[in-house]
Amino acid sequence: MVKIAIRDDDTNFFTKVEDIVDVYKSIQDFPISYAVIPTVLDVSTHNACKETRGNKTPRWVGDNSELTEWLKMQLKEHKLDVLMHGITHGYKMCDDKRYPEMVWRQENNLTEVISSYKNKLSSLFDYPISVFVAPSNMISKYGIRCVANSSLNFSGIVPVGFERDLTLKNIASWLKRVAVRVYSRIPYPGVLEYSDHLELNACVIQGYDYLVKVFKYCDKNNLPMAINVHYWHMRDYKDQYKPFFDFIHYALDSGAQPTTISELFKEYAQK
Repeated sequence: MVKIAIRDDDTNFFTKVEDIVDVYKSIQDFPISYAVIPTVLDVSTHNACKETRGNKTPRWVGDNSELTEWLKMQLKEHKLDVLMHGITHGYKMCDDKRYPEMVWRQENNLTEVISSYKNKLSSLFDYPISVFVAPSNMISKYGIRCVANSSLNFSGIVPVGFERDLTLKNIASWLKRVAVRVYSRIPYPGVLEYSDHLELNACVIQGYDYLVKVFKYCDKNNLPMAINVHYWHMRDYKDQYKPFFDFIHYALDSGAQPTTISELFKEYAQK
């Protein structure tokens, strides 16, 4: 039996409840893991949430009372999960190259900043935030160290260039990830154990057949499967997501069990 989690990135101050409800209406009983941006800035790029465009003042997600009350209600009924998605999700340009937040942030007190927003989100939702998601899935070695020091696990992509502290456990996890990528042509879908935290990749959607391929690998190897989506992209490009929803129904019909990102980490830690 494969346990499947859906990680939906970019929930923020500008998010409308009706958009979320509408995109998931065909799987409304599936508990989505929402990666929430604490204080969103202008994250507009060629492929980003358009509602944030032009926003130059950090907007605290808690100031959207309709959204936060809905999320809190759903959390109490165990219908969703909340993760922390960066701090502002802001990008910086340098030499005509765009750098995501957890790559350019190098301040000495980054651990304290991450911990502070983790605690604020936990208090806002009355829910223990235990997972960090980096904007664009990219994070520096210093950044991941600060995330781990904040007692957070990480959902993102382990880069080919490693970008992790050089320890035996970290190297072993990295080699496992590389081996699966080379021989199976998919990102390692299970939880990876590092010296001071856990990591879980959420695969991107590359068509129905690709998702089925990952699912069958997980089923064969007794591993969970996490999928990364964005509610605003599903809202704006609905036709592109038919393969995704077709796959979810296929997986459920095949006996898959819906779960959340936080729950997958919790279950692994309890083994």
